[in-house]
Formats: sequence, C-alpha cells, structure tokens
Amino acid sequence: MKNAILSEAHLKKTPARQELLDILLQANHPLTAEEISSLLKGKHDLSTVYRNLNSFVDKGICKAEISNNKETLYFLLTGKDEHVLVCTECHKIVILEGCPYEEANSKIEQETGFALQDHNTEIYGICPDCQKEKEQR
Repeated sequence: MKNAILSEAHLKKTPARQELLDILLQANHPLTAEEISSLLKGKHDLSTVYRNLNSFVDKGICKAEISNNKETLYFLLTGKDEHVLVCTECHKIVILEGCPYEEANSKIEQETGFALQDHNTEIYGICPDCQKEKEQR
C-alpha cells in the first residue's frame, strides 16, 4: 500500500519516506513532526522528517493543519473530508468522519461567488473523560 501511495504521487521510495508513511498509516490521530520523529526513534533527523512531510503535503498524500497551540499537525488524506475535535484539557484528538460544513460551504459559495477548494477545521471542547474528571473534583 505505501509503495502504491508513493508511486502514485511520483515520489521516490526512500527508507525515510516509507518509514514516515508507515507511522502516518498506523496513527489514529494527527501527529506533529516532533512526534513522528520520536516514533522513528532517531533513524532520521527532524529536518528529514519536515522535508518529507512537506513533500507529502505538496503531493496531496497528507494534510497539515495548525492546532490551537500553534503546532502543525499532519495526517494522511483518505479521500474523505475529515475534521478534528481537540480536547482543550488533555489535548486528545478525534477525527470526525464526513464534513459538517457542506451546507455552510454551499451558502458561502452562493453569497460570495467563490469556488471553495478546501478548508481547515478544528473544533475545540472538553472530552467526556475530562468532563467526568471535572465533575469528580
């Protein structure tokens, strides 16, 4: 699968790209470059991780979004429009399936004449675990 992803993007299959792609494929939430570098256990330096992540973003393999604490989060594009829920207490990240903004995007296009191409959306709140913890205090 990872070789197909790299081939379709016309990227050379280097060990760094393959290992980075493995991490992104296994991740169940967006990751920072630093987290990815840590998961690579020193096999590749941070500049190599950033360089390859930027290539992945340029080729449409993954997407970068800025979190509320100004960190860049990377996640694979699956062809689905996904949005992220972020807990403001524990920073847990949950990917939402589908796009809750389709109707709003349509309205924006109609009202402005813009042809919308993309949008980044993070929704912030307190996860159920942190809500329970607050109630117990």
